[in-house]
Amino acid sequence: MGKFGLLMKDNDKRVALIRLRDIIYSGVRPTMRECGFSAENVEELVKEGLILPSGKMSGEESDRCVIEEVSPAGHAFILRHHTFYDPRNLPPVAA
Repeated sequence: MGKFGLLMKDNDKRVALIRLRDIIYSGVRPTMRECGFSAENVEELVKEGLILPSGKMSGEESDRCVIEEVSPAGHAFILRHHTFYDPRNLPPVAA
């Protein structure tokens, strides 16, 4: 859930997954709080099977839950949506 109870858009999911992937590849096991994501957004990514948390995601301590990894489905989501945002498909920018 994003702002006002709305679901995350695909591009927001893609950006969040890329950000998480980069943080995790740097050797950090981030918590939701450290990533700066709302609990609702993380819960949506977990519910869709795009990321794997280390523990339960409920209660007051849910923002301290560690995000273990981006799941294979999450990597597939990034790749599938990357083609829509390929910079080679965008018009040139005037300098």
